[in-house]
Amino acid sequence: MAQLDSGSIQQLQAQLNALKLRCIKIDSEIKQTENRCFVFEAHQFPKRSLTLLGYLTQIEKTLNSLESCISKKRSELLIKIECEKFVVQFQLLLQLVQSVDKGKASLLYKSYSSPKEKIFQQLKKQSEYEHRLIAMISEQEELLADDNGCDRAYTKEKIEALKGRFQKCNSFTQKLEFQLEEIDDE
Repeated sequence: MAQLDSGSIQQLQAQLNALKLRCIKIDSEIKQTENRCFVFEAHQFPKRSLTLLGYLTQIEKTLNSLESCISKKRSELLIKIECEKFVVQFQLLLQLVQSVDKGKASLLYKSYSSPKEKIFQQLKKQSEYEHRLIAMISEQEELLADDNGCDRAYTKEKIEALKGRFQKCNSFTQKLEFQLEEIDDE
């Protein structure tokens, strides 16, 4: 994995600021309501928003989390997951903004079918669960590294069990993503 440093984070922040300006402009032109809001891969974001700026704020939180993981020297797996989450969220919002810029905003209001919405909800739960598992693994690895009198064998066993749960969880997430691809939009 390429090393992320403060310069890389600053570049990401600069790109995010440029996208922010575009989102502010679009938000001033397009009004959203509960019944007519942007619908896209919402499972990649913690919550739905009625503004593009709302999604951008969530991406900023992901970037801050990534920066925190790097500064606290968390496990490479946790950093990789935060990095991938940031990239996916950024790409989705960028595609949304580009579609609006091209005059294709009407495509963004398409409602998902009920089965597709259920899969999106499951994916959101899976994503949250995976994130918690990674955090738990990272905590246990820190305990092991600190070597503050903990039972090393037990901690290693616990880490392996958590990694096993993560692998199963990740497999299920991929299965859901394949199901999502098979369902046609209405």
